[in-house]
Amino acid sequence: MDWKKNAWLLSLLSALLLVLAACSDDSKETGSTDSGNDTTEESDNEENESNGEIHTYDFFDGSGPGEDINTSETTLGKMFEEETGVNFDIEHIVGDVNQKIGTMIASGEYPELLNAEQSTDAVIDAGGFIPLNDLLEEHAPNIMEMYGPYLEFMKRDDGNIYIIPSGASHGFVKPANLEQGGWWIKRDVLRELDYPQPETLDDYFDIIAEYTEANPQIDGANTIGFTALTHDWRFFALSNQPNHLAGYPNDGGIMVDTETLDVSVYGNKPETERWLEKLNEVNAAGLFDQEAFTQNYDEYLAKITSGRVVGFFDYRWQVGQALDTLYQDEDFYNDYMAFPVVFEEGIKDQYLDPVGFAASPGMGITTGTSEEDQVRIIKYLDHIAKEETQKLVTWGVEGETYEIEDDGRYYRTEEQIAETRNTEFRDEFGFSYFEWGWPRMNGLYPDGNAVEPPKQPEVATLMYDEGDKEFLEAYGIETFTELFSEPDERPWFPAWDTPIETGTPAQLYEQQLDDLMKRKYPEIIFADPGEFSTQWEAYLDEFEGLPYEEYEQVIQESVERKVEIAEKAAEAAE
Repeated sequence: MDWKKNAWLLSLLSALLLVLAACSDDSKETGSTDSGNDTTEESDNEENESNGEIHTYDFFDGSGPGEDINTSETTLGKMFEEETGVNFDIEHIVGDVNQKIGTMIASGEYPELLNAEQSTDAVIDAGGFIPLNDLLEEHAPNIMEMYGPYLEFMKRDDGNIYIIPSGASHGFVKPANLEQGGWWIKRDVLRELDYPQPETLDDYFDIIAEYTEANPQIDGANTIGFTALTHDWRFFALSNQPNHLAGYPNDGGIMVDTETLDVSVYGNKPETERWLEKLNEVNAAGLFDQEAFTQNYDEYLAKITSGRVVGFFDYRWQVGQALDTLYQDEDFYNDYMAFPVVFEEGIKDQYLDPVGFAASPGMGITTGTSEEDQVRIIKYLDHIAKEETQKLVTWGVEGETYEIEDDGRYYRTEEQIAETRNTEFRDEFGFSYFEWGWPRMNGLYPDGNAVEPPKQPEVATLMYDEGDKEFLEAYGIETFTELFSEPDERPWFPAWDTPIETGTPAQLYEQQLDDLMKRKYPEIIFADPGEFSTQWEAYLDEFEGLPYEEYEQVIQESVERKVEIAEKAAEAAE
């Protein structure tokens, strides 16, 4: 991002802070601990009210699978328990998250803290989350400061804030390694084919076809040319591609014209037809994974780590568990490299997210939680939002997981980098459980250090091992995101976080489209090429019966509202 963009962002943040400033016991007790110290007198007094008691609360995290654990079993969680007198029993999703949340809604029984993921709106509509406005104003100065520029975005139509999302942007920092979507190819494939650089969709699948033809088996098992993630709510990892291939960022199921702000769905557009026709062609060539529509999330990750998959599209944050495992493999050629593939030359890729704010999903306190426990939980979350705690969550402990130069710049040694990328260490320390999901900022700290260590130049330059350096040199780049274009400014980004009321035509469209895609995409992709047009028309006929215009209208209003807020902030800053 150039200096003008940085200036625009800083003006926006400053102005919003000024505008907002102008507007302005059922717990389980299990032991005792000493209270810690805080940076503010108010926080000191409030946190010391625990009287040495430990309060344990239930937290259901619907964002993904994981090991169920009490936060105090991690290094970070234990520190936070000692400082706040609170810990959480974390339960992760197993199976269908919508079904799990639906059961909670039907019974009216919730854990005290809940991340309902894509069912967030349903829980809000059912009255499952309490309004947080008063709690934030009275007990959460750190959250108010961190999310200050975005508080207006967090409010629902009734003016209430129900959830705290993870990720309040404070400046743009281009990552050294891809964190978002990309077209991944196994490094061994790239090496064998003399390091090709795919730019178009045809280029990408030509590489897969050439390698698979020459290597029909890998380690005695059939080679999988291209696999896809379609399980449960993660189906977007297959359905979002037309958007990306056409040069748009991850705004969800819609495209937004940057000039007119016009919103349109693309599930019925030529871009989607073009994408599905390509997959139909790929399948006919024997390159598409026949289990793509039946495998679950864990099976998908396991397949990637098996070494049999030549390529796939996905978001780094979603497939990170598999890629982290491969990174620790002694054979670095089993790892993958991502490329910013588009439909055709001349399209500017937009895989790197612009500065934006997703107001949903996030974590909220549920009804049925006593007032005393509400206060304890919000104070805990506020403790997480403190700058020094944020640095613990992202960088760790000085002298153990990072160092500080005399000029105040943070860095990691090669040994610390290796340790903090080790899955077992990350679990034990607590990075795996606290790094995302809780109140969290990204971008830059006030002292100029990057929030995320991999985005700190002093760390990025040391993160690359010999295998990384081989591929960086082969492609003539210094970082793996150098191949990706800088993101364009989009004040509404991301559009997919728009609150949609349960039972409305717009919400029905989302569910009906999901059902339609899961039913028809396999038929389209696995069809004989001669039947593609017939299958596409059958899908299109059903799509046209969906209330997509109502959905477009809801997103349109949200986009315009966000842009209006941004424009007012920019005007106030002048």
